Order: sequence, then C-alpha cells, then structure tokens
Amino acid sequence: MCAKGGDAEDSFAAMEGLTRAYWRPIYVWLRGQGRSHEEAQDDVQGFFAYLLSREFLRNIQPEGGRFRNFLLVCLRRWMKDERHRVINVKRRAEVELQPWTEQDGTPFAATAASPEEAFDRSWAEALVKRALIALAARWAERAALFAALRLTVESPSQVEKYADIAARLGMTEGAVGKAAHDLRRQFAEQIQREIRDTVARDEDVKDELRYLLRLVQS
Repeated sequence: MCAKGGDAEDSFAAMEGLTRAYWRPIYVWLRGQGRSHEEAQDDVQGFFAYLLSREFLRNIQPEGGRFRNFLLVCLRRWMKDERHRVINVKRRAEVELQPWTEQDGTPFAATAASPEEAFDRSWAEALVKRALIALAARWAERAALFAALRLTVESPSQVEKYADIAARLGMTEGAVGKAAHDLRRQFAEQIQREIRDTVARDEDVKDELRYLLRLVQS
C-alpha cells in the first residue's frame, strides 16, 4: 500500500484514499459491536488518526493478502488498546467503568448476520460506488447516455429498452447496445483496478471479485 512508504505528502494522500474507501465499512462494524452513532464516529476518526503513524503501517503486514482483512485485524487491536487506555484513565480518576459491551442508546439495526459481514458488505458497496463515480467522470461528455445505461451494471433487470433510449437520445439502437457493452466492460475493468489496490497479489483479484459479486447480489 502506498501509505506504507514514500514521502509524507504521498503517505498523506494515500491515507486520504484509505479514509474514503473504508470509513463507512469501519463505522458499520463498530455499530455492530454496540457502539452508538457518536461513539462509532469518534472511534473511526481516532483509528485513522492512529494509522497516520507511518511506523505502524511499515511494521504490520497484511494478513491473507487482503487489505480489508488486515485493516479489520488492526481495528480490533486498536479497540483493545483503547479499551485498556480508557480503563487505566478511569481507574486513575477513581471512576467506575461500565462494561465495554454495554450498549448506549438504540442498538444499531444491522442487516447482516454479523459485524464482520456488515463490514464486508459495506466494503463491497463502497467499492462499487467508487467504480461508478470513476465511470461517470469518464463518460462526462456522454452524461445522458451514461445515466440511461448505468442500470446495465447496477440492476440489469430494470434497464430501459435500448430502442427507447435510442429514440430519446437520437441514436440508433445498435449504437446504444454497443455503448452498453462498452460500459459493462469498463465497469468490470474499474472494479478490478479498485480491488487490485486492496490485495497484495495479482492472483487474489479473482477471488475477491467473486466474493464481491456474492455480496452485492445476495
């Protein structure tokens, strides 16, 4: 990962990218652990502030080749360290500490079977969203056509008939079909690029892609 090496400016830029990619998955995981909305927000900010330590990123290697797995391991370790720090602070202040597992306020209504599954689902959704944003920029000069065809990659069963799109945009049906084919290909390529940034080896990309598809289709 770029955040591990390079100069300070490169590391900061890489960390910004990590924050954009993983803020929501980490937040979802924390809510699944019983943290309130405010606590989860504070924890995400604290965790990323901790990751800004370049020595930390250098000294810990991704486990299993997948960065999201590595990040979740790091998050668990950080939470454990934070728990100990809070306990020590409150002991020094002679304040009784409530159990860490006690929920504050309304529990987070997770739709996944576990916080880990919620983390992975949020990761997949965020990755797909980033890929679509990249494609939208690429299709900026054909924004109306992109808007009409984006369902071919988001929800193919709901896509408008090519003939109707062609009539509305003054194109031939064949041209719309080719554009849809190009969009699907570009989307697949962008998804693979996004995944490649989160794994240690090229051979892990296909496995991650299959896993992502299971998450977004289930």
